[in-house]
Amino acid sequence: MATRQRTRPAASPSRSSLYGAAGLDPALIDALVLEVFDNKALQARVRELKKVELARVWQLTEAALAQQSSFGSRPLEPMTVHRRLAAGLAGESLLVSSSMFLNTLSDAEGFFGLSFKTIKARLGHPLDTAASERALRAARVTLTAADVLGSFAAARAYMHTPNFALGGSTPAELVKTGDGERLVLNELHTQAEGGPL
Repeated sequence: MATRQRTRPAASPSRSSLYGAAGLDPALIDALVLEVFDNKALQARVRELKKVELARVWQLTEAALAQQSSFGSRPLEPMTVHRRLAAGLAGESLLVSSSMFLNTLSDAEGFFGLSFKTIKARLGHPLDTAASERALRAARVTLTAADVLGSFAAARAYMHTPNFALGGSTPAELVKTGDGERLVLNELHTQAEGGPL
């Protein structure tokens, strides 16, 4: 029985190098995400915001992503990622990660299970392992979705759209857990290989 194969569309000239940089390699995506989370200039700009709004954090994050992707990330070993999470990511990672796929600070409070006061208090300090892991999962899936779908706008829409292949859940709901993240990443890889959207 012959199967119909779809090929992934070629990148258009308007697509940033960001989308082709990771090429769906999880180790490269983790490297890019952690480079952005570790970006000292981005961290300082987030801390300096007089009024914290995710739209403004996203503008800063998008600029950092464009700058980081031009440097060419090197893949990270899973043990390296584990150690980074265990040590705790920068507190700013909560807002940077949230800005990639959420619209409001209220959404970020719900996703992380933290009040805005607590999120703000963690700026400039390392996160605990659970918050670090959740921030990485959300950013990893959003970056993968941007790579597969061609833009962060498409990725953001994807993250909030109920998906039949995910049991009717939205990817944003599922990335709260490691098992949910695996389901979403598997679904994205299926799409990248020509599966249904």
